[in-house]
Amino acid sequence: MSAASPERRVAAVVLPALLVELGRPALGALARAAGPTPRGAPARSRGEPSFAVVLADDAPGGEAGGSEVERVKPAARLDAVGERARRFGVCEGQSIAEARALVASLEVRVVTRAELLRALERVAEVALGFGATVAVEAPDTVWVDVTGSAHLAGGEARLGLELASQVRALGHRARVAVSGGPRLAQAFARSFAGGEAARVVPPERTAEALAPLPVVALPIDTERASWLLRVGIATVGELRALPRASAASRLGPGASRLLDLCEGKDAEPLTAFTPPSVLVEEASFDEPLGGVEPLGFVLSGLAARLSARLGGRGLAARALELVIEGDRSIARLRGAPERVKLRFELEPPLWREEELRRVIASRLERTRLAAPSRGLRLEVPLLTPARARQLELSRVSGGALTGSRGLEALPVLLAELTAELGRERVGTLRVLGSHRLEASSVLAPVLDGPAPVKPRKARGRAAPPLPGRAPLRVLQEPVPLDAPLRKGALLSVERRLYSIDALGFERRVDEIEWWLRPVARDYLRLWLSSPEGCLEALVYVDRHTGKRFLHALAG
Repeated sequence: MSAASPERRVAAVVLPALLVELGRPALGALARAAGPTPRGAPARSRGEPSFAVVLADDAPGGEAGGSEVERVKPAARLDAVGERARRFGVCEGQSIAEARALVASLEVRVVTRAELLRALERVAEVALGFGATVAVEAPDTVWVDVTGSAHLAGGEARLGLELASQVRALGHRARVAVSGGPRLAQAFARSFAGGEAARVVPPERTAEALAPLPVVALPIDTERASWLLRVGIATVGELRALPRASAASRLGPGASRLLDLCEGKDAEPLTAFTPPSVLVEEASFDEPLGGVEPLGFVLSGLAARLSARLGGRGLAARALELVIEGDRSIARLRGAPERVKLRFELEPPLWREEELRRVIASRLERTRLAAPSRGLRLEVPLLTPARARQLELSRVSGGALTGSRGLEALPVLLAELTAELGRERVGTLRVLGSHRLEASSVLAPVLDGPAPVKPRKARGRAAPPLPGRAPLRVLQEPVPLDAPLRKGALLSVERRLYSIDALGFERRVDEIEWWLRPVARDYLRLWLSSPEGCLEALVYVDRHTGKRFLHALAG
């Protein structure tokens, strides 16, 4: 690195309880979201059950997660332990049989390595919002290179705090540290217990800060760490004080890199993480849930995680697909489909949690399910760059403005209308240069996309504006009129009877657009009245046939 280059800075996100979070019973989390348990309920339902986690290459029986006590061998070792089971003496490394001797009702959860890697990749997508290069390492670490980007967040301390906050929004406990290399930052994060803050280690204080750390904070295998502890080397400072030649001969392969870390030198490169092209968030339940109300709690979590991933990548969802997995046996018994699939076309695209949740919930609440639900799957098949306005006062100010519904609510409203009515029925009115009233405007999509095919403009001058009020609604198909066009005549408009109070000549179009079908019309404006109120209408007389048609309503 040249003298003019900035000092390398890397942020490490360590997830100390990731396996426990992935193995936590789904219905327990749902019950906690629903509120406190009433008095008199069994003690087991008041809190999280006693459980432990086994990390497996493949889920037993081809299924991921869940309580799999019967399918896991009793000699299998526990990789993580829930908080309640730990209070009874269960700890990592015990066999299932040993743990069951302490807690008879212990639930054994199975988490696959693929599930663990997917969870780390979700965190990596969030970290993409803080640096261009992100890397992951199982079982608990995500790195992001923040060299030259910390000032955008107000400094490394604020960057680490914001990064930790967004990772916690995904539902994970997180420890964040910023240092001069990935392994150094990982060591500081693993030994940091500073609560909500993040640890920032300046380059000049790296060696000093490393000295009190335990040797297990370094990337060292269990056998060598145990040997160091047996000979009385418990901290990095004590290991650094040993003669380098003798220490290297006893530490074996990788000793040189380990001793460089003790001196504060870390030049290990980051292997860049490539995010997936399709975003998926899903949740499954051990027991089926009836109705759509409980699914709202799960949907909030899925939308929050999806929003954090989209925000980290600077993308927005142009379409969403929600799949509700039903109970197969009940669905077959009732002759209903096993899954319900809802698709949402978002125009304009959305990425914020509240907006995504609101669009989906408005339609989910009206969905009737024939069978209880066993899981939810939220997928984003179409992605597009997120476009944020610079001055959104209601998003950055406090007080009453925070809940205001101004221009910021328009994208959500448009997305809700598009999801309900369809993309072809929602848009903006675009004025075209045509003399024919029915071809003078077109409904254009809100999103920038393929431009609608415009009819050829008529030669000569553009159509002059109507002298009176512009029509509010042009009928799709002109309505034939049999009544004579004179004062006092009666007309039927939309099943209501009106009398003509006055009429006046509006304009004439003569043989326009002759290359398509020549149009010759005389337009008149009618003032109509009825017991229900008054109405203005535009009618025309076809000069070729003499027939009369109601074409538009002006009021």
